[in-house]
Amino acid sequence: MQGQEVFWLDEIGREHNDLVGKKCANLGELARLRMPIPNGFAISLKAEERFLNVTGALREIQELLTEVGELKDINLQAEVSAKIRHIVESKEIPTDLCDAIRTHYEELCHKRGREVAVSVRSAGAKSHPGQYETYLNVRGDQRVLEMVKKVWASIFNARTIANLVRLGLPVAQSPAIGVGVVEMVYARSAGVCFTIHPVTGDPLKAVIEANWGLGESVVSGKVNTDMYVVDKERLKVIERNLGGKNMQIVAKEEGVVEEETPTEKQSAFVLNDDEAVEIVKLGKALELHFREPQDIEWAIDDEHPFPNNVFLLQTRPVVGVKVQKPKTTEEKLLDDLVKYFR
Repeated sequence: MQGQEVFWLDEIGREHNDLVGKKCANLGELARLRMPIPNGFAISLKAEERFLNVTGALREIQELLTEVGELKDINLQAEVSAKIRHIVESKEIPTDLCDAIRTHYEELCHKRGREVAVSVRSAGAKSHPGQYETYLNVRGDQRVLEMVKKVWASIFNARTIANLVRLGLPVAQSPAIGVGVVEMVYARSAGVCFTIHPVTGDPLKAVIEANWGLGESVVSGKVNTDMYVVDKERLKVIERNLGGKNMQIVAKEEGVVEEETPTEKQSAFVLNDDEAVEIVKLGKALELHFREPQDIEWAIDDEHPFPNNVFLLQTRPVVGVKVQKPKTTEEKLLDDLVKYFR
């Protein structure tokens, strides 16, 4: 792998976290496990480092920051962010790297027998959900290359610059990130699954949050989702709550849009019980493999029959939840007695 900067997902695994970023490394691990994931490839962190140095972008950024001086003002931070991102996006990707990215994208298209739409996602060595940019439903090799540069440029967004200033760290040394280029799943519905109850910490219950359309509406917290609680031992849905689901994100010819969810879909559940249980089955397998509770992004693609319509888009450890010790058989019987006599 020495010198290589672009990798198919099945060439990498979680041990390559520092090479391609956590998101891509985890997807590669899922590919190795033969989990149902979309096809795709990863661009290494070293690729952006080389791009910034070879093109002179890093030198121009450093000169700009020297000229500006202190970045205490929030409006100045936003202005400098825009200028830096313009510098990055105006540069040409080195020819050999450009050819490698284009060749991998063309191979994705060849496998499908048509032009493929992809998502172009950031992948930092450390998990920073929502901090950097993601571009959905991108078509054509030239657009893919443009979006890769936009993802690279997003390490200099105003939010990141403000955080670096607050910590007293140099803005020009904002860490490089990897990029995942992954085939789009045109989701009928999508969302997240926690393999531990995120509120109670119960390890025997999984919780699914779901909406119509693409999963970005769920991850961003912009919509009141449907919720399912699944008993992981019996593989049975034990609770379901209907969310408002007034908004969904859907793919257009290129890119995506937010739109109002049709009234009849707002009042209907996003998943049937078999689909919810299948998502949890996959989650249990990942939890066993990674040896800790997982926070999973998934999508349902109606182009495939059940259960082959369930795709995994990402997995990472659940954070901020204290795992509760499972109850003994005696404790469960006591709970049942209490419920019976109430």
